[in-house]
Amino acid sequence: MKIKIFSTILLLMLLVSCQQGATDNPKSPYPSEKAIKNGDIVNVHGEITNVDRFNQFIKNVNQKVEDKVRITSYTTEGDPIFYNLNFNGKEIEYTYDASQDSYGGSDKQSTTCSVIVSSTNENGVEYHLSKCSSNVGETFYFQIPK
Repeated sequence: MKIKIFSTILLLMLLVSCQQGATDNPKSPYPSEKAIKNGDIVNVHGEITNVDRFNQFIKNVNQKVEDKVRITSYTTEGDPIFYNLNFNGKEIEYTYDASQDSYGGSDKQSTTCSVIVSSTNENGVEYHLSKCSSNVGETFYFQIPK
């Protein structure tokens, strides 16, 4: 009986730890090829991969369907910066994570925003967060080129 209880507790601990790891950003190194394979929306110096996934996220936000995405943007040195958007059906929890940017320090900040705004210009469509609980939302800028 004790072994059964211990096994159950051990299994639950393992499941919880695996679930928590799924929401964390990947550890360094995190090359763009791996990010693409993992389903991230990847920006390597203006070349965007997995754009369809971002468009689906925007559609889900507009339809009030829960969804989350990670945009991984690479610096000129090849370091990833993560922009995590988690929509709960009502608002967007946004986390900016530059902790793996060798020139960016250990910057990791979060905020909650009510709106994601798009605008079209000669270069394509750009997205910004609006009505955020802090100025961290101002760090989000994403452009999909024409």
